[in-house]
Amino acid sequence: MARNFMYVFERIYKEQNAMQVEFRKIQIKGRRTSTADLKRVRSIISNSNYKVSRECNVLLSYPRMHIEGTEVVLGEPLIMLPDCSLVNIKQLQDIELGRKRAGRRDKGA
Repeated sequence: MARNFMYVFERIYKEQNAMQVEFRKIQIKGRRTSTADLKRVRSIISNSNYKVSRECNVLLSYPRMHIEGTEVVLGEPLIMLPDCSLVNIKQLQDIELGRKRAGRRDKGA
């Protein structure tokens, strides 16, 4: 049976792939990258984060984003959920798929 929705972590991965396609269109040369191109990279990331936040009701940021050679390395995204808790992508995946996290006890026990 096909499901008609997309998990938030799937949407984040999809948007990361779309950003990488956009980054390949920009000339990135490590430390020699022009200021205008850096602003364009940050603008792409900002617009992408805005789209995800509007669609999924989460705030998304890439605190470890950097340029390495001719590529933009986004690093691990930091996600703020509607209850104001900060999680990484693996924790979000566990939450959405209903897995139990290691080291967490049930409240009833």
